[in-house]
Amino acid sequence: MHDLFPKAAIAANHFHVVVQAYRALQSTRLKVMKEYGPNTHEYRVLKHYWKLLMAKESQLDYLHYYSRRNFRYAWLSNQEVVNRLLSFSPDLRAAYEYYQDLITAIDQRSQALLDRLIKQRDLPITLKRVKRTLRKHRQEIIASFYTRLTNGPIEGTNNKIKVIKRTANFFHFRTRILVSLKNTNLMIREIPKKELDQLPKWLSLSSQKSLHPYRLTKSHLNHR
Repeated sequence: MHDLFPKAAIAANHFHVVVQAYRALQSTRLKVMKEYGPNTHEYRVLKHYWKLLMAKESQLDYLHYYSRRNFRYAWLSNQEVVNRLLSFSPDLRAAYEYYQDLITAIDQRSQALLDRLIKQRDLPITLKRVKRTLRKHRQEIIASFYTRLTNGPIEGTNNKIKVIKRTANFFHFRTRILVSLKNTNLMIREIPKKELDQLPKWLSLSSQKSLHPYRLTKSHLNHR
């Protein structure tokens, strides 16, 4: 790389940096669940509320309260649910805080916070690999603070296509991809209501409720 482009600055894809910490947190959560066992309260709530652990801490709702069946119908906000989950294990709390700090470092382009994560000690085993990655690719990660280049949207599109593939047969596969990716250049134009009424049964919105609220395009009819 440097032989051909000696002045090139290599930037890491911060999407993959965060994904590695994400997987480490997931691995820690599953480890704690196994330690408690499948017939315990801790196991059930860690399984049920796992998405709250993966969300950005700044985006957790702390204003609205809901009756939580898994907490004996206590009225808790999403932030309070996360606090209760983290109380189950010191390793889980450490992994969660490390994951959140890494997201903050990338969002705020904070080199100081990144260096603090690299120097942090007494981490769970699942996070030591993440720490080694941060140390090894420190310069590339710092460069990504300024380029902001990422293939995260492409990875998300690929994942969505894989999910569709598990639920659609071969004939509907391409059509459902085009319908689902409504914000891409695959969507040519919206079909007028008169043409929608003339759609065949296999593509009618009344029989394909799973397609709502996605809009169909003229290109879908041409590939019938």
